[in-house]
Amino acid sequence: MVETINKFGFYNVLMVDDDLELCEIMKFYLAKIESIKSIVTVHDGASAIYKIRNQKFDLILLDMMMPKKNGFEILDEFRGNPFNTISSVVAMSGTMDMEILTINTSHGIRTFLIKPFDEALFLEKIKKIIMIKAETTVS
Repeated sequence: MVETINKFGFYNVLMVDDDLELCEIMKFYLAKIESIKSIVTVHDGASAIYKIRNQKFDLILLDMMMPKKNGFEILDEFRGNPFNTISSVVAMSGTMDMEILTINTSHGIRTFLIKPFDEALFLEKIKKIIMIKAETTVS
């Protein structure tokens, strides 16, 4: 079932993960949200930093363990960023490591997914962020 999150706009997504298969799965899940306009995928941290510095995204799916630059280095890019905010980030990791959770929380991350995750949980978390974006856009 295709679902419209809001009637106010369409959203751009940046997917940062070195697992190509997982990226395809997440794209399949995101295709069910009608208000997702575009999905940009990068597979290393250096490419993610370039995108974050130069393009506006409404949602950023960020794997914490990446080649070239890890997720923590990428999170530092949000300080003073004119395009993107930390509230748009969903951090993802294959482990429930307390250090990873602590660092994410200290950076202001509010949404975290442990891989592997199922479609329902993934969509629930994504929809919450998009709904908040819609409410702040309208206000």
